[in-house]
Amino acid sequence: MYWFLRKKKPSPPLNGIILPGGGARNAYQAGVLKAIAELLPEDAKNPFPVICGTSSGALNAAILASNATRFQEGIAHLTGLWENFSCDKIFYTDTWTAVKSGLRWATAFATASLGSSGPRALLDNSPQRVLIESHIRLARVQHAIDSGALRALAVTASSYSSGHSISYFQGIEELRPWERARRLGINQEISIDHLMASSAIPLIFPAVWLNNEYHGDGSMRESAPLSPALHLGANRLLIIGVRNPVLDTAPRAEEHVPYPSIGQITGYMLDTLFMDSLDSDIERMSRINHTISETPDKRVEFEDTALRPIEFLMISPSRDVREIAQRHARNFPRSVRVLLKGLGALSHEGRPLVSYLLFESGFCRELIELGYQDGLNARAEIAELLDIETATT
Repeated sequence: MYWFLRKKKPSPPLNGIILPGGGARNAYQAGVLKAIAELLPEDAKNPFPVICGTSSGALNAAILASNATRFQEGIAHLTGLWENFSCDKIFYTDTWTAVKSGLRWATAFATASLGSSGPRALLDNSPQRVLIESHIRLARVQHAIDSGALRALAVTASSYSSGHSISYFQGIEELRPWERARRLGINQEISIDHLMASSAIPLIFPAVWLNNEYHGDGSMRESAPLSPALHLGANRLLIIGVRNPVLDTAPRAEEHVPYPSIGQITGYMLDTLFMDSLDSDIERMSRINHTISETPDKRVEFEDTALRPIEFLMISPSRDVREIAQRHARNFPRSVRVLLKGLGALSHEGRPLVSYLLFESGFCRELIELGYQDGLNARAEIAELLDIETATT
């Protein structure tokens, strides 16, 4: 599904792409980008000078930015990576590691030792660092900036110490840091630690030490996920979400509703973590756009800033990703299935948690195909946003 807000195009236009987090669901973003790549000429330049990502979306953003000088090749690399994913490329899945993790948590609960001496996370995602080292050439980001193919890459993480949402950005010299209520923009060369920190899902993956404090998943304190792209100069946004916008129906009066399991509660928390702030920020931007449209000069001035209308396109799954994940849940490695079953995550109610952790090729390939078809169905809107004349043919 897609949501397109048309406004008079600003001058000059500057495109930004927002890639929010979603764990394994982020394979959907690769599918949408594959469709966009096919709508563009083969020799097309990078259509997104500003690239912003959070959590697993930060990994996608880093691949795009490091391949900004060769956009088509970058999309092929991104798609190929997701098509051949497996859980053991993100976290250890061997039986011994799973048993140790389960025993640590059981002992911690039994002995009330969940403090600093307790287990750090449910899963060990050390393989993710190896994956990043193997597939993302971060040195190419600065080359893309120097060549003019990229204006900025931003990766958002959350600080456990200061409580700030921190958008680390690497870009052209003219860009300046920013500070808002519990939100910071810090100019810093993006490293593997930034990507690991941005995707450190609380309780699931361990926190990452960065700049003298521990960081966790960027979605935790990201109250304004569209803001970094705007601070970096973008005035037209493509947002690729990973949640179907159709709401669940409330249980019927006579329906039995079981008490929520740990898996269901965790999945609900991750849904809130990854999705709700994005929906709220899009709603807020729509209201601001409407307010500006009612002013005589289509502009609202403040003492130190000015509001301008932002044109944006939101593309999100046309099908329920949780249903797709439930069909593929059997593809989890046996050790992970046992662990998730113990948490109650393999039930119908535990589908959200499964959909975030199912880094297996069958699930990812179906999400890529879904994103690809949704992208093609939005070809007219993409063409208008990016000024692609050939996309509608």
